[in-house]
Amino acid sequence: MQNDVGPSLIVLGAAVSALALLQPNLTPLLALGLAAVTAGLLTTWEPAAREKILAKLAEAGWENVSALIQAAGLPPKAYYIPSTIAGRPVAAVAAERPEAVPRGALTFRAKTGPAIVLSTPGTKALELCGELPEDLAEALRSCVVNVLGLARSVAVAERPDGVVVEYGGAAAPELYDQQLVKAALGGVLASITAAVAAELWRRPVEIIEEKREGRRVVVTLR
Repeated sequence: MQNDVGPSLIVLGAAVSALALLQPNLTPLLALGLAAVTAGLLTTWEPAAREKILAKLAEAGWENVSALIQAAGLPPKAYYIPSTIAGRPVAAVAAERPEAVPRGALTFRAKTGPAIVLSTPGTKALELCGELPEDLAEALRSCVVNVLGLARSVAVAERPDGVVVEYGGAAAPELYDQQLVKAALGGVLASITAAVAAELWRRPVEIIEEKREGRRVVVTLR
């Protein structure tokens, strides 16, 4: 809904300005129309520019996470762990799915070697979204669509290879595109999807596949 405010103001302002130009002695109306156009442009572009700046500043943290994964010799594969297991929703980067995650740990040793415990966009999104319905589709609609406004629609389907979640009108920012950490944690929508699913299912969840075509995003979980 917020994304529509800027374009709406631009259209309204243009219409009012055109009416003022066609009619004599409507200078105040012209000023109002131009003001609406200006407000629409600022509403549309300023948040986008600010978002790009913040994403750029955050790259340092994601580069450090990528370096940490490489230094530990771990494959870029994260398992989303619910709070019922780790005490808080986290993601564990490990060679294999961990059976347990020590509460409060930043690193731990799994059966197959070292593991790193990370906060992710998805685990932080849970803090913003609050209590969610037990149904995955309803929970994602509440969190991703209604609270975060990162997509316009969501559909969930169970398949033999896992649970497939499809988003329409996706508008999630790319926080760490082209970095190793994306292969581990998934994109922003994939991370949120996996974190929500792990909390609802009360078990570790992994992202099997993530595809993006324009504003359509499909995430497969297991």
